[in-house]
Amino acid sequence: MASPVRGLEADYAELRRAVMGARLLDRAYGYYALRGGSCVALLAGAIGLCLAAVPAAGWLPLAAPLLAFAVVQVALIGHDAGHQAVFRSARANHALGLACWSLVAGVGFWYWNDRHNRHHGHTNDADHDPDLQGEGLLAVAYTAQDGASRTGWRRLAVRHQTLLIPIVVALFAFAFRVEGTLFAWRRLRGSRRVIELALLAANAGVWLAASALLGWWAAALFLVSQVVASVYLAAIIAPNHKGMPVWARGVRLSFLERQVLSSRNIAPHPVWDFVFGGLNYQVEHHLFPTMPRVNFRRARAIVRPFCEARGLEYTEVGPLTSYRMVYSALSGLRRSAE
Repeated sequence: MASPVRGLEADYAELRRAVMGARLLDRAYGYYALRGGSCVALLAGAIGLCLAAVPAAGWLPLAAPLLAFAVVQVALIGHDAGHQAVFRSARANHALGLACWSLVAGVGFWYWNDRHNRHHGHTNDADHDPDLQGEGLLAVAYTAQDGASRTGWRRLAVRHQTLLIPIVVALFAFAFRVEGTLFAWRRLRGSRRVIELALLAANAGVWLAASALLGWWAAALFLVSQVVASVYLAAIIAPNHKGMPVWARGVRLSFLERQVLSSRNIAPHPVWDFVFGGLNYQVEHHLFPTMPRVNFRRARAIVRPFCEARGLEYTEVGPLTSYRMVYSALSGLRRSAE
């Protein structure tokens, strides 16, 4: 008798054939040319507003969030490139990812690519998913096991992490900048290291030059835009897996089970599709990471009934419900450190 895991692996192969038959894994050059061009235009407009508003403090609440939104939108194009979803050529995807992440966002592309791909390969695996291991400068406990294992001030932080999470969220972009630079210096070699550090230095140089020329305005713009970008990133990343099942060591799961049961979709809507950059279709994205995001909605029409027919819970909620679920899950972890 075939094992349940092997049966579900065969099911995934069947699902993949259906998706490929609908040509949903084909490259979408026209879409990315339009979406990428609009992101660049948005970024140019945000930069233009920032320069035109110098040094009017009253424009800061508009200019800084617009700049943050534009930068994250560009980074989301880099996210797709990191998944080889834009071009057929790996080199072209990597070049685009470097431009979007390292140059524009100031976050090392290779750092993000390494961490994000490990997350995809070990989704919600407490031992191997870097998003659950508390990696990096801002270590939040995401599992009861992690919370219970901490000692000293880290254990105290878990007890109060419900109050600390807003602070951590506001610092994401700063931490990613530091971690990305350290990763490039310590882990990369050869031309990859040189190019990464050069692009990160170029991003930092632009901000330093702006500060020298524009004074407090540029400094305030940097700080506020980075905080807003941090909150925005958290808002589109946290709903995807936090509060979903976490897998214990040694558990046997098929790829289909792991990706579907540990992922949460945000219900489709033109606004959410744009704001989340396709990440609201998290189930489809994890099942087919190389799929161009423009095809996620069509893939959902295939994936959802397929999963329901096989008794796999397909989780899809509205954005506010997802945030309540994340908050409840993280708040409940404080008991693990008591």
